Amino acid sequence: MREEREQFAPPLPAWVSELVGWVAALLLALLAVGHMAATDRSWMLFYDSETVLPALVRGSVMAGQPQDWALSAVLFIPEMGVYWALAALGFGVKGTFILNAVVNFLLLYGSFRLLSGLVRPERPRSRRIVGALVAFAATVFLTFLENSSRWDSFEVVSLLATGTFYGTTVLASVLSTGLAAPLAVPRASLATPRRRAVLEVALLVIIAVATLTNPLILAWEAVPLAFVFALLARRRVTSWKLAGRLGAVLTIGALFGLIARIPFASLITKDGPAYAKPSAAAGAGLYFLKQFSDLASTPAGTVEMGFVVALILFAVIVFRSSTRDGDVRTAVLAGMAWAAPLVVVVGMVALGGVGTRYFQPIFFAPLCLLVLVPELLARRTLGVHWRRARVLVASIAAVCLVGSGLVALTLRDSAEAMNPDIGCVDAWIASSHRTGGGRFWTIRGPKAYLRDPGQLIQVDKSFGAYQWLTNRTDYATKNVSFVLSDTEYPAPALPVGVENDPRQTIRCGRYTITDFVSPVLVIGPASTNPVP
Repeated sequence: MREEREQFAPPLPAWVSELVGWVAALLLALLAVGHMAATDRSWMLFYDSETVLPALVRGSVMAGQPQDWALSAVLFIPEMGVYWALAALGFGVKGTFILNAVVNFLLLYGSFRLLSGLVRPERPRSRRIVGALVAFAATVFLTFLENSSRWDSFEVVSLLATGTFYGTTVLASVLSTGLAAPLAVPRASLATPRRRAVLEVALLVIIAVATLTNPLILAWEAVPLAFVFALLARRRVTSWKLAGRLGAVLTIGALFGLIARIPFASLITKDGPAYAKPSAAAGAGLYFLKQFSDLASTPAGTVEMGFVVALILFAVIVFRSSTRDGDVRTAVLAGMAWAAPLVVVVGMVALGGVGTRYFQPIFFAPLCLLVLVPELLARRTLGVHWRRARVLVASIAAVCLVGSGLVALTLRDSAEAMNPDIGCVDAWIASSHRTGGGRFWTIRGPKAYLRDPGQLIQVDKSFGAYQWLTNRTDYATKNVSFVLSDTEYPAPALPVGVENDPRQTIRCGRYTITDFVSPVLVIGPASTNPVP
């Protein structure tokens, strides 16, 4: 009989399975970045005020300027390292932003892959890979729903593509959840004490490094994780001793990270505690409600928020069932999927913080739960004929490779196409060999693409120095000769005494250059509140 002659071979080699997963993830990452490059989201990715910081830092160094940066509470250390490594490939500023975005998405897939392996180590490799791809595909799906040019909306999933909107903190959160899940398992059930020690050290290092670069990890991950472990200990799913060990690991990691920030104190213009304004809690709540209603008012936004809310509700159901069944790893993962959003929302409103980018755990924590989809949908492993498996894997790999190549070609063309308005501004400034000023929101894009970024200096609305995410050595220049303004934000007030001076106007699309020819514009003292 033909059925008797057919033999079911062992699973695919590990490297083949993993390669197919990574190639599929590469295609999805390219599709996500290609979508952003082809829509209004491209402005946020390539030219917006905070997004371009890595290019500004590198441009300043390459121009030979002394370095004295004014940063926020975030130091962007891993992000800067990734950007500089990619910039060395020579694809230009915009091309490097595209590469950086693709790499960030691939790092998220890698984090999901590690998470699926740590939560379900006993399951077949193929199921763990599929789980990671499901979570990653859902992330890309949400990215497709985000189309606006704004970074300050609830379209926060696509912020992962940037090097400045806490992508490293997102990755650290996913990895920390994966490392913590096995630590809730009773000692007798975990393979060896050495394995537990390795997981604890890895978690400590991630929390320390993440705290060093962005203390927000404590609110996003450490507090919710401790809360979930305490809740599981109270329900006798894990022990209070294990919960205490986790708390000690998180505390030590956070302390190491905070101590490591001390040498960087001169760079930090405004540290974490300064962001807390409990008296503004009511206003913060109204702000977030307004942002939520703005997103929900669009069809894509309605789908996005509905998907995330459904995931959170699903997480509550999975958490209840897994605690009842004693499935500790799943309980940690599901608990974080609803606890992290809850802690972040309540904490941010109570502290009066304003900024939708702080709400990223609302989206990414529930997405982590999707690595369990293969486990939840298939309770038994189905045999696959070796020949059919080879055909299937080869087909998937071929489609992914061809698709990746086509999208990569499209992105290459995008990398070579400069925004014409910014190109016009930079061409005029470069040929003028002079220095001008403009407001933070206006000059950042053009400044990032200038060969000498020192030719544009940030000023506030009163034409004073605006030392926020910029190199303070720019202000060694006290006088400038032109002002850059745009249609989106009010122009700064001109210094006193130049009202009747001759000037000429140069139009560059959304930008206007008001040129006084000689450096008659005096930059005033630094603002006392250097926060946009």
